[in-house]
Amino acid sequence: MIYTVSANPALDLVLTVPAVEFDAVLRATAVRRGMGGKGFNVSRFLQKLGVDNIAVAFAGGFTGQALAAGLAAAGVKTDFIHLAEGETRTNVVIHEPGTGRHIKVNQPGATVTAADQAAFWARLQELARPGDLWVLTGSLAPGLAVDFYTQVAAALGRAGAAFVLDTSGPALRSGCAAAPLLVKPNLLEAQEFTGHAIRSAQEAAAAAREFLQAGAQQVILSLGKEGAVVAAGDAALHLLPPAVDVQTAVSAGDAVVAGAIWAMQQGLPLAEVGMWAVATGTLTAMHDDLPAAPLTPLQEIAARVQVTALG
Repeated sequence: MIYTVSANPALDLVLTVPAVEFDAVLRATAVRRGMGGKGFNVSRFLQKLGVDNIAVAFAGGFTGQALAAGLAAAGVKTDFIHLAEGETRTNVVIHEPGTGRHIKVNQPGATVTAADQAAFWARLQELARPGDLWVLTGSLAPGLAVDFYTQVAAALGRAGAAFVLDTSGPALRSGCAAAPLLVKPNLLEAQEFTGHAIRSAQEAAAAAREFLQAGAQQVILSLGKEGAVVAAGDAALHLLPPAVDVQTAVSAGDAVVAGAIWAMQQGLPLAEVGMWAVATGTLTAMHDDLPAAPLTPLQEIAARVQVTALG
């Protein structure tokens, strides 16, 4: 089984405006509400790729109930830890069509109490089994320790399960020490992790190797429209997608994770894992979501991804 863990989920409120302006009253031309938080995005995208999974999350209040209903409608099973107090956060995206520009404001989220955490650890012990894959992704809610993902990874290791890590800051560094099957930093996260500017694919490859040295087994360092650098062992590859019209890249990074997991489930080699990951992120950016029945268009995009070996 595949599980996604959302330590700080959200309801995303997306407002489309004619143009993003400051010091002005903006009038939305369209409003969309959807399941937010990186783990929920990965769950939805995996389900569209035909991969069953279960979304585990801390959730509270009416917003938490709405998220459970939304995931169920998308075919994703849920196993939520319901918070004793507080409301799951709502994040706001202001989107400018045509240019792909957007502003996203994330709330801090409800505090996870000691009792909430105890319920989570009990549930994890019940669920984790050898051969499972867990996706630990997103920010940490108030109340959770910086090494929360490291603690989760250790528990999964004792149960014989593997994990994928997509987070940032101290949680990313401490999580790498637990030997994740895959980490998926973006450009800013990689620069923060290494302390170096990344201005080229070669510099991205050097950064990816630092994640390997920190304990990760495989790395996909996403570079936006420049694709990604994938690395494992002594191999490092730059994968450049075809130029496309982008609606918004808000959840494209989560689609990269889902595409990589789908490809790994098929037993594909590193280059093809990277190709499918980049293709999934690209298709999502084109449509502001991963469309239904995505495998055929994904195959077409993956075939156009340029692969370059890096020294």
